Amino acid sequence: MEEEIKENSEEKEEENTEAEAVENDDQSEENAENNNDEDEITALKKRIEELENESADMKNKYMYAMAEAENIRKRTAKEKIDSIKRANKGLLLSLLTFMDNFERALKAGEQDSNVQGSEYYKGIELIHKQFIDFMHDNGVTEIESLGEEFDPNVHEALTMIEVPDIDKEKVVEVYAKGYKLNDELLRTAKVVVGKPQATPKE
Repeated sequence: MEEEIKENSEEKEEENTEAEAVENDDQSEENAENNNDEDEITALKKRIEELENESADMKNKYMYAMAEAENIRKRTAKEKIDSIKRANKGLLLSLLTFMDNFERALKAGEQDSNVQGSEYYKGIELIHKQFIDFMHDNGVTEIESLGEEFDPNVHEALTMIEVPDIDKEKVVEVYAKGYKLNDELLRTAKVVVGKPQATPKE
């Protein structure tokens, strides 16, 4: 009887040991699965972070490329405008020579009564007016010089003469008019400058 009880007790102990072993195995497997899940989550988070960084980098490169393209577009447009302005400036500067010749012809005609009322003189006046209108339409304006204080920025002094009753250097004669193209100097005026008379020595 005692032997049977002892055998039963041993069997129960073996069963308990086996159950504990199975339970431990299950727990180990569960822990391993949990560890695997955590590793996968960590790997996924890392990958997500890498993709976000890549996305931010690509966005920055895209924005930079767009800004650079806009800068190139603006620079090209400005260069085109500047090129046109330079071409226009050269053309308008050349036309000023014709303006000078027309004005000299008109001035000469004013001194001849026979020419002044002729159709020839009227034709020159008409063409001169058309020239002036064309220049104005293209931003060319005359620099007022006669009687103005001498300014070396816009006046080219051909000669200087002493003039009574002035206290500053002034333009007393204009040989060739000066012009501006919008706010930029197109041609200086060629002038005769009057200067105050020297004080006589005692």
